[in-house]
Amino acid sequence: MIRRVTVLLLALSLVLGGTACSPQDDGTSTADALAKALSTHTIGDLSFDKPGADVQKELTELSKGIDPVWPTVSVSGVEIKDDTARVSLDYSWKLPKVEKPWTYSTGADMKRDGKDWTITWSPEMVEPKLAAGERLKISTSYGTRAGILSADGEAIVKDRPVHIVGINKDGLNEAEAEASAKELAGMLDIDPAGYAAKVKAYGPVAFVDAITLREDAFTALDQDKLNAIKGILATESTMPLAPSRTFASAILGTVREASAEDIEKSEGKIVAGQFVGSGGLQAAFDTQLAGTPGVTVSAIPAAATSSDAATDAAPTDDAGTAPADSDSPPRALFTVDPIDGKDVKTTLVPALQSAAEDTLSSVKTPSSIVVMRPSTGAILASANGPDSQGYNTAFLGQYAPGSTFKIATSLGLLRQGMTPTSTVSCTPEFTADGKKFLNAPGYAPEATGEVSLTTAVAHSCNTAFVSQFENLPQDKLADAAGALGVGMTNDLGLQAFMGNVPRDSAGTEHAASMIGQGKVQVSPLGMAAMMSAVVKGSAVVPVLVDGHDGKAKPADGAALTDTEAGDLRTMMRAVVTDGYLDMLGDLPGAEAIGKTGTAEYGTDDPPRTHSWVIAAQGDVAVAVFVEDGDLGAVTGGPLARAILAAAG
Repeated sequence: MIRRVTVLLLALSLVLGGTACSPQDDGTSTADALAKALSTHTIGDLSFDKPGADVQKELTELSKGIDPVWPTVSVSGVEIKDDTARVSLDYSWKLPKVEKPWTYSTGADMKRDGKDWTITWSPEMVEPKLAAGERLKISTSYGTRAGILSADGEAIVKDRPVHIVGINKDGLNEAEAEASAKELAGMLDIDPAGYAAKVKAYGPVAFVDAITLREDAFTALDQDKLNAIKGILATESTMPLAPSRTFASAILGTVREASAEDIEKSEGKIVAGQFVGSGGLQAAFDTQLAGTPGVTVSAIPAAATSSDAATDAAPTDDAGTAPADSDSPPRALFTVDPIDGKDVKTTLVPALQSAAEDTLSSVKTPSSIVVMRPSTGAILASANGPDSQGYNTAFLGQYAPGSTFKIATSLGLLRQGMTPTSTVSCTPEFTADGKKFLNAPGYAPEATGEVSLTTAVAHSCNTAFVSQFENLPQDKLADAAGALGVGMTNDLGLQAFMGNVPRDSAGTEHAASMIGQGKVQVSPLGMAAMMSAVVKGSAVVPVLVDGHDGKAKPADGAALTDTEAGDLRTMMRAVVTDGYLDMLGDLPGAEAIGKTGTAEYGTDDPPRTHSWVIAAQGDVAVAVFVEDGDLGAVTGGPLARAILAAAG
């Protein structure tokens, strides 16, 4: 009698299965052990119809082209007929960046050998279409990386010509290659020893890249001197780049080929040859910009797989399989097509961004300019000076705002019952809780004595504001700053600091807070948002990327009212008509308003100072910051005028 028994197994049996077969084994234990062996591509002590070492070698070679990716294998059934068995195997591959696993079913044959089972080896038990002598190979394809767009929808970052400069070692001996490497490194201002070591590590006929240069940077090199270097080679290519090397670099970031470190950290998500975002929006929105890679798993001849590995010789087929024709084309077993990336549209206006960068080009200390549109919160430009050295001073800087913060203090005093015409005392000095406060050097004597709050703002009288420290509690001051946006939380798409005003400052520290010193800290972006709030009449949430939900939360404190904003604008207009920002008075168009600020910092005597200006004209608000400057009006004033004129 022919007896057929079918045993259905759960995938859990993979974990529980072993390699040893019990005397009563009906094939299921061996099947489980086989599934476990295939999942780990380690056969252990399973019995095959060929020597175990040969089967292990075949399985190892078969997996090289796809390592470290490997499937989970489970048994879905064992069908026994007399002394033979057919094992049904379910495969599930989790491939890099492929949402759904690649799944299929195949099988393996076994024969009873006394109380045990012998497995018939065949590549088909790994993949049903896999032929003898073939190997697996995984390859990745990429769609088109999307662009970062300006406010008008035009690409900021696009493929632009570059030159890859390096040494071609073909025809050079080691001494010549080393000498050429050092000579080129000196010309390119890169580490000579490091580049020479890199050249030495490459093969005898390799091209060893030194640097990738934009077209203008390459043509600026002394071409005669460059071409005189033995082995010099410069190849033309393209890379996704902004209009210039510095253009919004802290915001945009860069695109580069994945490094070995990138690949290692990605756990299979990034492969060699892939371009990745580095810093800024290119990194923050890398997934969106890059799209979804395509993946193909192919069956290819064993010789083709081995030739892809630089250190492996072509394998012999000791397992007894007939080698596939080495000229056979790859056969796709599984394919997922790539999906192109999606553009990231910013609020940046390129002409204004370039103008802001040009305005800061000669500033010899970290600096920034932020330009916002108060009606929408759109960041029209955000530039950092060359001495910021790539750091995003505009978004991440944490600095005392100095007298620009008197706008928040003025709002606090308005909420305590004052008006722009209320009288305050502007004396040459004022002592608060034992600390003496003075006005800025050269303070106008005609603006001393009993003056209006508007005059105190226009001439930035320190003592007038400090004298009110007992009338405006610290928590009320923090609330007023919060109403102007200081301390709000908002995800711009990039990390940004929106300011902090401690609520528990007391005594001298509280008095210093009244004039933007003490522990009050802001960023240039935060001050541009404050200026925007005054213009709009309500707190303004900065926006950098269209359609990106920043999940903004306002800072603590009652919302700004139209009346309060109108009073603040009145006082800030006086800064232009009667105070330190008179250079903004003749700008064509809408009336300009603003406030200067000078914040002491450090331990020098006399102390060094930050220079600030916040200003607005029409629907444009700006914040100007210079880390180590003169009075706000002296250093920041001309910069503010230049950028408002460019925006007009």
